[in-house]
Amino acid sequence: MSADDQSQIMNYLVRMIVPLRREFGRSLDVRQFLHDVSYAREVMEEALSSQDPRLREYANYVQQRFHGPRVADSPAPPAASTAPSVAQPAKPAPAPADSQAADEAALRARMMKKYTDGLR
Repeated sequence: MSADDQSQIMNYLVRMIVPLRREFGRSLDVRQFLHDVSYAREVMEEALSSQDPRLREYANYVQQRFHGPRVADSPAPPAASTAPSVAQPAKPAPAPADSQAADEAALRARMMKKYTDGLR
């Protein structure tokens, strides 16, 4: 699990603290949640049975990404069809590297202008 994934999970767990306390009177211990699988499962079951749609949404997010493979982030497999294969139209060629470099340079110049204009 990358640091970004871990921080997103922590963010959602912190968001779940208040709704869990309001609806169930339960105090969520994030540290214990991260290290105790049975506690985490118990909290998730309770959160998923909530009347609050935001709490259910947070619980779904955490459940999909906390344990096991990141199924929610993986792309969907291509659908197998029984119809004969139809030629796919060609994808447009990516923009040349020169125009991309020019775009990046223009964006960087705009960003730097914001900083220099704001100086006192």
